[in-house]
Amino acid sequence: MADLGMKLSNNFSLGELLRSGTAERQPELKREQENPPGEVIENLTYLVETALQPIRERLGFPIRISSGYRSPGLNAQVGGSTTSQHCYGEAADCSLSPRFLESPAAVSLRRDIADRVREITGKNLRADVNPNGYLFAFICIHLDELDVDQVIHEYGDDYGRPAWVHIAASSRQDKRQIMFIGEYTGKKYLKPSLEESLSQLT
Repeated sequence: MADLGMKLSNNFSLGELLRSGTAERQPELKREQENPPGEVIENLTYLVETALQPIRERLGFPIRISSGYRSPGLNAQVGGSTTSQHCYGEAADCSLSPRFLESPAAVSLRRDIADRVREITGKNLRADVNPNGYLFAFICIHLDELDVDQVIHEYGDDYGRPAWVHIAASSRQDKRQIMFIGEYTGKKYLKPSLEESLSQLT
């Protein structure tokens, strides 16, 4: 069994990247999920050290992981793609703390993100963009600086209000890809440009 308390960085542990509500309810699946191959742990460490921790440090607020690695059994149960980077420990579905919208400590960073969106699109960031929308915008704006292979604005009730943000990082590829999926995309993946992506938040 893997050491779930092992720190992968200052703010992320291995257990956070292996946790699964679905697996928790099934002892055999839980054992598989919590005992990943060594290369998966290496990939999760790479994801955290090169993408998640730098993003966490620059935003200054907690990021919750709702889905990280998916074992073969778990991926089959949730209907995931067999080619998903979750299966390799190269991706995590992330949510930024709601305090990012409420804390005076984040005023300057929120303004910086809004200013960059306006510079790129010529339009103002919408007032109803949620914390995950800010997380998505921040990653898009800094995509060339961050070691992010893929960022996906996933589900939620509208553009700018994703339920979570899929963040992938890999030592084997470097796609720098921005995507959207949800009811608002007809449940189809869209792959717009940076300007087009940020325009959806205005």
